[in-house]
Amino acid sequence: MDIDFDSLDPALIEHAKKIIDEATALREDRISYRVLIKEYKPRWEREAQRIINKTLNKPIALLGKDSGYVPARGAEWVCVCDLLDGSLNFVCGLKYYAYSVALAHKKDFVYGLVIDLHDMIVYRAVKGQGAFMKNIKNETTVDLSEMRREIPDSYDMETINVKAKFINSIDLHCSSLELCIIAGGGAEVAIGKSWVPDIAGGYVIAKEAGISFVDWEFKPIETLPIDYQEIRFIAGTPKVLAELQTRIDRISDLLILE
Repeated sequence: MDIDFDSLDPALIEHAKKIIDEATALREDRISYRVLIKEYKPRWEREAQRIINKTLNKPIALLGKDSGYVPARGAEWVCVCDLLDGSLNFVCGLKYYAYSVALAHKKDFVYGLVIDLHDMIVYRAVKGQGAFMKNIKNETTVDLSEMRREIPDSYDMETINVKAKFINSIDLHCSSLELCIIAGGGAEVAIGKSWVPDIAGGYVIAKEAGISFVDWEFKPIETLPIDYQEIRFIAGTPKVLAELQTRIDRISDLLILE
């Protein structure tokens, strides 16, 4: 697989900047949330599909949060994306929203890019090459696995679209960004449920940073399906997951299941 992912990064970063400029103008015009997700988000996802196709010179299928699955003739690659993850946060003037892209080759996820669109922090990983965080403003780059070892956890748990019982937890309502935060050591474990397009980019980054994923029965999640499915997961280092499994009998011991 001879792919120059380094050439893809700047093209997608420029696309992310374009999206946040357009989205900010739409918010100032008080556009409805429904119009944003029905009209603009699918348009941006198809733009990303064309950008990746042009940059890599490969046919690219699309699995978008708001486009669904869009096939491409002869495609071995799939772009799995949510280009304004946390869009409700954004519309409401809250902080956490992100541009999330993952690339799968023959169902194997090999590239992830998540951009914190508020602070313009880039999280990026290529399979087998590690995961990194780059601040666009000052051009500093940090290895996420090293960062996690050096920084004490800020929270015991991140909850993603679920509610925890009696635990120091945080839920940002932006799945891709939350997985990047746990990759860098912001929390000890993440427990949640989310759709494949929401978490794919963060999943690749977290895996490359040394984070493992299991389902709510502690069965390993080795990869994500190329499908619009809801994934129920627990994410943490292998040591943390093993310790957690010894402490609880079932996931309902930790979560308020509705």
